[in-house]
Amino acid sequence: DLWQNPFAIARYHQVPLWSREHLECMRPYMELYRDAGGKVITTSIMHKPWNGQTYDYFETMVTWIKKADGSWNFDYTVFDRWVEFMMGLGITKEINCYSMVPWRLSFQYFDQATNSLREIQTKPGEPAYEEMWLAMLKSFSAHLKEKGWFSITHISMDERPMEVMKETLKVIRKADPDFKVSLAGALHEELSEELNDYCVALRMKYPEAMKARRKAEGKVTTFYTSCEEPYPNTFTFSPPAESEWLGWYAAKEGLDGYLRWAYNSWVIEPLLDSRFYTWAAGDTYFIYPGARSSLRFEHLIAGIQAFEKIRILKEEYTRTNNRAGLRRIEKALKLFDEKTLRTTPAFAVIKQAKAIFNE
Repeated sequence: DLWQNPFAIARYHQVPLWSREHLECMRPYMELYRDAGGKVITTSIMHKPWNGQTYDYFETMVTWIKKADGSWNFDYTVFDRWVEFMMGLGITKEINCYSMVPWRLSFQYFDQATNSLREIQTKPGEPAYEEMWLAMLKSFSAHLKEKGWFSITHISMDERPMEVMKETLKVIRKADPDFKVSLAGALHEELSEELNDYCVALRMKYPEAMKARRKAEGKVTTFYTSCEEPYPNTFTFSPPAESEWLGWYAAKEGLDGYLRWAYNSWVIEPLLDSRFYTWAAGDTYFIYPGARSSLRFEHLIAGIQAFEKIRILKEEYTRTNNRAGLRRIEKALKLFDEKTLRTTPAFAVIKQAKAIFNE
């Protein structure tokens, strides 16, 4: 799950947002994502869910309209165009919608009474917040069901405190108790039942019982890295093998995959300088204009392929009761402990693990 930024592509290629030219510009980039194993479509259902975290803001894909009589109306034209485009490329597993709890608790809408854009500043737990989001989610639920997308859509949040999540979940369940919810953030065991898709930072470790329970329930359990982890990571100054290491780590921990917050949130001139004024160099993108890959992206793919090879071998050895084979897999996977990267580089760990597998 690498969050896609359509707005960066429109700005860089100087094409009108959501035009036919924009969609065609995005095709090779999103095909790279699909071919790498990308499963999730990133959507923004309100204005600037992450405030100014990227050079190109995420604008809303849903138009919020407050009518003159005070009721709400929602236009899903852009949301539908983006999702249909991505699904047409074969990215069909999950739609993640950000965010009911943006980094700046301000919500933009078009006000028909004044014929202008306005903002509401409110937060979970307040009447104005509940009134606004209940209207949106009830409308959104009906729209998703009409499109046949409800079962794969998640109302998504990232790095939000538990008390805020609890208040938000109350509104979601009131609007439609069957909505799926995803969170990328801190580990809170008490939230696990509510979250169909849960992703925590690499440094936070899921309890084994929690992972087993989520797997039995068919829920998605993944991990992410950010600027909090100096290593392993995917910065332009990170050893490229660290990107590959992540796939092996997911296999070792019995997780479903990996999340990174930025697939293509480019800086102003991504071919010249990967630094951004807020985050470490390369933190905001894996790929480059012209649908160019990168060493770190190719190594990420190699890690995904290793993960798949391990999964296939485990299934085969379990079916044939090859206990010796399973023990050898576990021996190789034990090598993937981030603490060892202080003294042993990722490429050396991977080389050692591959030697065990290739035997």
